[in-house]
This record gives sequence, structure tokens and C-alpha cells, in this order.
Amino acid sequence: MTALPPQTGEDRTPDDVLVFETAQTTWPHYAQRMAALERAELSPAGVNAWLHDWSELSKEAAQTGAVLGLRADLNTADEAAQSALAAYRGEVGPPMMRAGQVLRRKLLAVQDYTPAPDMVLALRRMQGEAEFYREANVPLEIVHAEQMQRYAEITGAQTVNFGGELTVPEAEALLGSADRKRRENVWTAMSASREAARPALNALMQDLLPIRRQLALNADLTLPGTQMGDYRAYTWRQLGRVDYTPQDCLDFHAAVLGEVVPLAAEIMGDKARQLGLDTLRPWDYSRRTALDPEGRPPLHPFESAPELEAIAQRVFDALDPELGARFGLMRTGGYLDLASRQGKMSHAYCESLEHADMPFVVMNVVGTSQDLGVLLHEIGHAFHFMASSRAQPLIWNRWSPLEFVEVPSMAMEYLALDQLSAAYLPAELERVRREQLEGSILFLPWAVQMDAFQHWLYTQSAELSIADLDAKWLELDRAYHPWLDWSGLDERERAGGWQYYHIFRNPFYYLEYAMCSLGAVDLWRQSRTDKPGTLARYKAALSLGNTATLPELYRAAGTQFRFDAAYLSELMTFLMNELKGAL
Repeated sequence: MTALPPQTGEDRTPDDVLVFETAQTTWPHYAQRMAALERAELSPAGVNAWLHDWSELSKEAAQTGAVLGLRADLNTADEAAQSALAAYRGEVGPPMMRAGQVLRRKLLAVQDYTPAPDMVLALRRMQGEAEFYREANVPLEIVHAEQMQRYAEITGAQTVNFGGELTVPEAEALLGSADRKRRENVWTAMSASREAARPALNALMQDLLPIRRQLALNADLTLPGTQMGDYRAYTWRQLGRVDYTPQDCLDFHAAVLGEVVPLAAEIMGDKARQLGLDTLRPWDYSRRTALDPEGRPPLHPFESAPELEAIAQRVFDALDPELGARFGLMRTGGYLDLASRQGKMSHAYCESLEHADMPFVVMNVVGTSQDLGVLLHEIGHAFHFMASSRAQPLIWNRWSPLEFVEVPSMAMEYLALDQLSAAYLPAELERVRREQLEGSILFLPWAVQMDAFQHWLYTQSAELSIADLDAKWLELDRAYHPWLDWSGLDERERAGGWQYYHIFRNPFYYLEYAMCSLGAVDLWRQSRTDKPGTLARYKAALSLGNTATLPELYRAAGTQFRFDAAYLSELMTFLMNELKGAL
């Protein structure tokens, strides 16, 4: 594999990082080494060296796929990049899946093998994966991946016509305007953009649903009393969810509806009264751009992506020198692509380059305070990968279960609050703190609504139309966001709110944000009296990667894996008390 360029100099760009040899995108590049692993005589004494070789090969293949995926997302109009990603998935994906199953079976068949402590959970996961494997799903997974990539192509091409052609993130930033009529006009323009993309996204969902049901059916998981695949049960097995059940999620939905939605409605009602509004219209509320109750314009802490990087560097240096150094490594190494531009997928995420042991962060910044918060979040993910990859050499032991993986990112949004003087004046800091506290409460109904929609979507025993999806989303949105006044408006826009990134690209991955937000709030609560200790526990937990169970990871971080009604109530009381102190 071509070595990455030296990590020095300020002139490194993402293009310098996202390199690969053409041969890496073809199966023959991996086949010989994979065959050697399959043929190897495996004894207990030789397992560790064999696992190392398998891990290194897997890292190389994973990084090639990550680089191709990043190239495709960073320029969704680049047909060559889209074709290269599809070709890699089609040629390398199936034989790699089949070979992985052979190697798992080979390892599990070794007599008298006692796994090292760091392999106990990995071996247990491999056992589950081997039992879950279905040859019929190998080609379906490739089709599924190709379909999900279509979401990036559709949304990456979206623009908003408002005083010129804007990207979606650029338009969203304008929803914080103090001019209500301007907000309404922006919202109307964004609605027109979404309406233009709606038919393609509807068609994509109609393609995805049968594929997902078939994946479950092939895995012998059916909805009770039917021959329809139970994709919820499939996802539970695929993601190794053993610490909680679907019913626990449904109970949490009810707890948020009863405990948090009234608080959110109270917050939004107070904001409407401060603004002199009878009701809040859709253009008066944006999850990404907080509307100031005093009618002040949005905070604008930076002008460009390089300026945001410099601000973040000062924040992380002040928070923790080790973390500051790691962010500096990302900056000088070219592992950030932050600026918004047409043709770039509008979602923010952190990708892992497994062979380089480095994360890569994608964003679409436009100069808002929200951008700084999102960067803190994504760099929290980056710190997680850097810590786990340096402590855990085997690829299976990196990152963590999804139900913990958002704790490092969401906690960073809170832990860095006291260092934001690098971006804001003292009076602005109070505003940012209040917006963070309000956002912590307002986010939960949205997260639960996303999860509730998916529980419904994948457990219906009848074929579903797009009208069915729209009707269910509308029902949920009225329940979880009752403070919004849609009277006199065409609610087609509201009903189509399910057309969101995670629904298409990461099915059943959203409630984790809510789970992890509770852990993050608890860490922030602890940091108020012991910030050094909280940071030390935070970093130690990241280094455990995937070698500890979910409850153990939370305990290592100094908190607990809980999302029951009593715990939720306790943390909401804490946040409301903090919010009252910030006013």
C-alpha cells in the first residue's frame, strides 16, 4: 500500500490524504494473502500472529473503501468517483465477505485456544457473526450499499435558490435571521428544494424497503405470523445489541414524550413570548440554527474553514494539551475537509482510515456557532478513533459499540464549553451556553421521533406506500413537536421529514444519540466539580475501544448506561436548573 505523505507542513490538503493504488481496488490485490490465511495451519500458539496478519489485511481493504467513499461524498457529481466506489464494492466486497466467514470458522474451530483478554469480546462477536452469516445476503449487501450511496448523490446535488444558488447548509444558516420575513422566505426556498428532491428520495426508499426485508428473511427472521422479513430483528443481530431490547426503546420513547416534550414546549413557548409571537411557525424553529429570544442576529464566530480550525486548535489546547496535539496532527496532516460547496454531501461525519490509524472529518461549515459545535462533536469522534487505534492494534477492537460511540463526541460539546472564549466575547458565551442547554433538551424529542418512526417502519406486516410513511411521520411530528404551528400551510413538507440521512444511510442508528447524550450530560455534570478527573476518565474509556462491554465502557468513563424514565427525569431536572441559572 502506498504510504501516506509525511505529516508535516500546513499545505497538506485532503487530496494528499485520499490516495490509493489502483490495484488496491481489485480482488487479486487481496486474494493471495487471504488464501494464505485460509490455508495456514492454525494452532493455539499461532493464533495471535495469524490474527495480526488478518487484521492488517482488513485494515488495508477498509481504508481503500473509506477513501473511495470519501471521494464519492466530497464530490457527488464526480461520476468517476461514484463508479470507482461501486466497482470496489462489487468486486472486492463479496469475496471479502466470504473469506471473512471462512476465517471466522477457522478461528472458532481451533481447539484449546484461550483468547487473550483483548480478544474475549471480539471472539464472542465473531461467533455471533459466523452464526448470522448467510451466503444469500452477500450479493444483497452490495446492492444495499449501492442503493444507500444514491442518497448522497441525490442530496449532494441539492441547492437552494435564495438570492443566488446556495448549498443546503448555507441556506440553513439563514434560518437564524432576526428578520422573521426573511426566515420565512428562506424556509420557503428550502421547502422548494426538498420538494424537487422528494420524488427521487421516495423512489429510493421504495427500493430500500424490499431489500432490507429480504436481508432479514434470508436470515430466518420474520415478523410474527407472516413471511415478511423482520428488519428490526435483523439489525439487532447485525449490530450485536445484547444489553437492551426493542421494548426498552419503546419505553424510552414514552418517557421522552411524557417527561421531555412538555419541557421542550415550555422552552419554545417562553421563546415565542420573548419574541412577541403568538405561535412558532416552522421558520421560527430549526434544529441546526438556534433563534435568539432577544431578536439578535446569529453569532458568526468565524469566516472560513481555516479560521474555524484555528479557533478549535485554541479550544483543544486549552482543554487538554494531549487532545490539542492530536487535533494539530489532523490539521497539519490534511485530515479535515470542512468547507461547504456545491456537490458535496451535506452531512457531517468522521471516517476512519484504518491503515493510517487516522480519522478524517467531513463537514459543511458556513460560519455559524452551530458549525463550531458540530466540529467539537466530530473531533470527539476523531479523538475516540485515535485513542482506540493507538491502544488497540487489531481492527476488531477499535471504536466501540454504537451505544457508546456518541458519548465521546457529545461529551466534547460540553467539556469544551469553558474554553470557548477562543471564539466568543463573555456576553456571547452566556448565549452559547444557554443554546447548548436548550439544545440538549430540544434534541431528545427529535431523536426519539426518528427511532419511533423506524420501529414502526420495519415492523409493519403490510406493504407500505410513501403515503403511509408520510402519514406516520406526520402523526409522530405532531406528538413530539407540538409547539410548531402549521395552520394554513401545506403539511406535505412536514410529512416528508423522514427523508433524513440516517433513515437512508444508517438504518436504526439514531436513538444512540439520545442514549449517549444522557451519558454526556452526566459527564458534564461531574466535570463541574472535577474537570481533570472527568477528562482523565473520558480519555481512558476511549482507549478501551471495543474490548469492554457497553456497561463497562460507561463505568470507565465515570457514568452509567441507563436510559430509563427515572434517570431521564434526574438529568432533565439538572439541565433545567442549569438553564434557569443561565438566564
